[in-house]
Amino acid sequence: MRKFKCGFVSIVGRPNVGKSTLLNSLLKEKVSIISKVPQTTRYIIRGILNLKSTQIVFVDTPGIHLFKDRLTSSLNILALNALKDVEVILYVTDSTRPPHKEEEKIMNSLALRKTPLIMALNKIDKSEKYIPDYIEMWQRKTGGKKGSLKYFIPISALKGTGLDKIQEVIVESLPQSPPFYEKDTITDFPIFYRVSDVIREKICSLLKEELPHNIAVEVESIDNQGSLVKVQARILIAKKSHKLIVIGRRGSMIKEIGTLARKDLEDMFGKKVFLDLWVKLEKDWYNKPRVLKELGYTGI
Repeated sequence: MRKFKCGFVSIVGRPNVGKSTLLNSLLKEKVSIISKVPQTTRYIIRGILNLKSTQIVFVDTPGIHLFKDRLTSSLNILALNALKDVEVILYVTDSTRPPHKEEEKIMNSLALRKTPLIMALNKIDKSEKYIPDYIEMWQRKTGGKKGSLKYFIPISALKGTGLDKIQEVIVESLPQSPPFYEKDTITDFPIFYRVSDVIREKICSLLKEELPHNIAVEVESIDNQGSLVKVQARILIAKKSHKLIVIGRRGSMIKEIGTLARKDLEDMFGKKVFLDLWVKLEKDWYNKPRVLKELGYTGI
């Protein structure tokens, strides 16, 4: 009888390479929000994949990039700290974009580590043009050696291509260990942050590039009693001029945000949801350590 294996796998990469899409595809369940807007993922999100004799705990991380504000610094620290005490690092790149300075920063860190590493060359459903560039850059960083790298694996997180291979290689690399979580657990992401992320995902999808980097959502309360869940949440804006954009003409935008978020929250809770949203001005919140801590962007 095969002994049980279990371990942690950190998913890292620069913004918009498809880390959250990959996590959701591997789990066949949506636990991490998705958007084309940079900094969509702001938390460390664990997703648990339960196989017949293996439990894989994936750790999704914020994208690593070179912005200079305190929020970015906090998120970069979160992402790099998530590389500690894991059994495998899953390094996701975007084969439709050439590697730039952010990739240099990530590779400089990863090349020094002894943890088994898989480079997932994502978005091959769109293009494979820059795959040789990532391989060449890695070889240059490691002096022509693979180092801790076990495989380069071309994948499409969106289409599911190559994910069986990734799963197989991860299982090979995990130690024998009892499971860390109960079999029916998909994530241990705190409910307040899950609700916050659902609302912020809708803001990102509706406002596109216009505001989302400067917007945060803090859930004030969740009353899950009886047949109705009551959620109160505030949308933080950094400038007074942003208020009208978020609220919209005659409240049209915030109403649409609430309508879309409510649908996902009702799926999450399995019952009707009353969502009370309001907008609060917190000037330059992304540079204030107190606010970042309250929002959970300095670790949970």
